[in-house]
Amino acid sequence: MHEILHILEHTLLDNILILPFLILTYLAIEALESHAGGKMQRFLARTHKAGPAIGAVAGVVPQCGFSAAASSLYAGGVITAGTLIAVLLSTSDEMLPILISETVSPLLIVKILAVKIAAAVLVGYGVDLVRRRAGEPEETLHI
Repeated sequence: MHEILHILEHTLLDNILILPFLILTYLAIEALESHAGGKMQRFLARTHKAGPAIGAVAGVVPQCGFSAAASSLYAGGVITAGTLIAVLLSTSDEMLPILISETVSPLLIVKILAVKIAAAVLVGYGVDLVRRRAGEPEETLHI
Protein backbone atom coordinates (compact mmCIF):
# COMPACT_ATOMS: atom_id res chain seq x y z
CA MET A 1 0.00 0.00 0.00
CA HIS A 2 2.88 2.33 0.81
CA GLU A 3 4.26 1.91 -2.72
CA ILE A 4 0.91 2.80 -4.30
CA LEU A 5 0.64 5.94 -2.19
CA HIS A 6 4.22 6.85 -3.10
CA ILE A 7 3.45 6.40 -6.82
CA LEU A 8 0.28 8.47 -6.52
CA GLU A 9 2.17 11.22 -4.68
CA HIS A 10 4.81 11.47 -7.43
CA THR A 11 2.18 11.28 -10.14
CA LEU A 12 0.28 14.17 -8.60
CA LEU A 13 3.46 16.22 -8.11
CA ASP A 14 4.58 15.65 -11.73
CA ASN A 15 1.15 16.67 -13.00
CA ILE A 16 1.15 19.83 -10.92
CA LEU A 17 4.62 20.77 -12.18
CA ILE A 18 3.75 20.27 -15.86
CA LEU A 19 0.28 21.88 -15.71
CA PRO A 20 1.40 25.54 -16.15
CA PHE A 21 3.48 24.59 -19.19
CA LEU A 22 0.55 22.74 -20.76
CA ILE A 23 -1.89 25.58 -20.10
CA LEU A 24 0.45 28.10 -21.75
CA THR A 25 0.93 25.75 -24.70
CA TYR A 26 -2.82 25.28 -25.15
CA LEU A 27 -3.44 29.03 -24.94
CA ALA A 28 -0.73 29.73 -27.52
CA ILE A 29 -2.16 27.13 -29.90
CA GLU A 30 -5.69 28.47 -29.57
CA ALA A 31 -4.48 32.03 -30.17
CA LEU A 32 -2.54 30.92 -33.22
CA GLU A 33 -5.48 28.95 -34.63
CA SER A 34 -7.97 31.76 -34.10
CA HIS A 35 -5.76 34.34 -35.82
CA ALA A 36 -4.61 32.11 -38.68
CA GLY A 37 -7.85 31.99 -40.66
CA GLY A 38 -7.31 32.04 -44.44
CA LYS A 39 -3.62 32.83 -44.00
CA MET A 40 -2.96 29.13 -43.42
CA GLN A 41 -4.07 28.13 -46.92
CA ARG A 42 -1.95 30.85 -48.56
CA PHE A 43 1.05 29.91 -46.43
CA LEU A 44 0.73 26.22 -47.30
CA ALA A 45 0.44 27.02 -51.00
CA ARG A 46 3.65 29.08 -50.90
CA THR A 47 5.62 26.55 -48.88
CA HIS A 48 4.49 23.33 -50.56
CA LYS A 49 8.05 22.24 -51.53
CA ALA A 50 9.41 23.03 -48.06
CA GLY A 51 6.61 21.02 -46.42
CA PRO A 52 8.71 18.25 -44.83
CA ALA A 53 11.14 20.76 -43.30
CA ILE A 54 8.34 22.97 -41.99
CA GLY A 55 6.40 19.93 -40.75
CA ALA A 56 9.44 18.57 -38.92
CA VAL A 57 10.08 21.87 -37.15
CA ALA A 58 6.40 22.38 -36.33
CA GLY A 59 6.03 18.82 -35.08
CA VAL A 60 8.90 19.08 -32.61
CA VAL A 61 7.06 21.79 -30.64
CA PRO A 62 4.83 20.07 -28.08
CA GLN A 63 1.23 20.65 -29.05
CA CYS A 64 -1.57 18.22 -28.48
CA GLY A 65 -3.35 17.24 -31.62
CA PHE A 66 -0.79 18.51 -34.12
CA SER A 67 -0.30 15.03 -35.53
CA ALA A 68 -4.05 14.65 -35.91
CA ALA A 69 -4.28 18.05 -37.57
CA ALA A 70 -1.51 17.10 -39.99
CA SER A 71 -3.35 13.86 -40.76
CA SER A 72 -6.48 15.85 -41.57
CA LEU A 73 -4.47 18.21 -43.79
CA TYR A 74 -3.02 15.21 -45.62
CA ALA A 75 -6.45 13.63 -46.02
CA GLY A 76 -7.67 16.93 -47.48
CA GLY A 77 -4.80 17.01 -49.98
CA VAL A 78 -3.22 20.08 -48.40
CA ILE A 79 0.13 18.54 -47.44
CA THR A 80 2.21 15.75 -48.98
CA ALA A 81 2.77 12.30 -47.54
CA GLY A 82 6.36 13.31 -46.82
CA THR A 83 5.20 16.30 -44.79
CA LEU A 84 2.84 14.10 -42.80
CA ILE A 85 5.62 11.58 -42.10
CA ALA A 86 7.97 14.42 -41.08
CA VAL A 87 5.40 15.72 -38.60
CA LEU A 88 4.77 12.26 -37.16
CA LEU A 89 8.48 11.49 -36.77
CA SER A 90 9.36 14.77 -35.12
CA THR A 91 6.37 15.06 -32.81
CA SER A 92 7.48 15.58 -29.21
CA ASP A 93 4.14 15.84 -27.43
CA GLU A 94 5.11 13.70 -24.46
CA MET A 95 8.90 13.66 -24.61
CA LEU A 96 9.70 17.34 -24.26
CA PRO A 97 7.53 18.16 -21.21
CA ILE A 98 8.83 15.05 -19.44
CA LEU A 99 12.47 15.95 -20.13
CA ILE A 100 11.85 19.49 -18.91
CA SER A 101 10.08 18.34 -15.75
CA GLU A 102 12.92 15.91 -15.01
CA THR A 103 15.44 18.78 -15.29
CA VAL A 104 17.39 17.19 -18.13
CA SER A 105 20.23 19.33 -19.45
CA PRO A 106 18.97 21.91 -21.99
CA LEU A 107 21.90 21.04 -24.26
CA LEU A 108 20.85 17.38 -24.31
CA ILE A 109 17.25 18.37 -25.07
CA VAL A 110 18.39 20.56 -27.99
CA LYS A 111 20.55 17.73 -29.34
CA ILE A 112 17.66 15.26 -29.17
CA LEU A 113 15.31 17.70 -30.89
CA ALA A 114 17.89 18.43 -33.60
CA VAL A 115 18.29 14.72 -34.35
CA LYS A 116 14.51 14.28 -34.46
CA ILE A 117 14.16 17.22 -36.87
CA ALA A 118 17.00 16.04 -39.12
CA ALA A 119 15.66 12.49 -39.30
CA ALA A 120 12.11 13.72 -39.97
CA VAL A 121 13.26 16.08 -42.76
CA LEU A 122 15.34 13.39 -44.46
CA VAL A 123 12.61 10.76 -44.31
CA GLY A 124 9.91 13.27 -45.30
CA TYR A 125 11.75 14.40 -48.43
CA GLY A 126 12.64 10.76 -49.16
CA VAL A 127 8.97 9.74 -49.06
CA ASP A 128 8.00 12.60 -51.37
CA LEU A 129 10.83 11.72 -53.77
CA VAL A 130 9.85 8.05 -53.89
CA ARG A 131 6.20 8.95 -54.47
CA ARG A 132 7.11 11.36 -57.30
CA ARG A 133 9.34 8.76 -58.95
CA ALA A 134 6.57 6.16 -58.63
CA GLY A 135 4.25 8.50 -60.53
CA GLU A 136 1.97 9.34 -57.62
CA PRO A 137 -0.13 12.44 -58.39
CA GLU A 138 0.59 15.64 -56.47
CA GLU A 139 -1.86 16.47 -53.73
CA THR A 140 -4.19 19.33 -54.53
CA LEU A 141 -4.68 22.21 -52.14
CA HIS A 142 -8.19 22.44 -50.75
CA ILE A 143 -9.10 23.17 -47.17
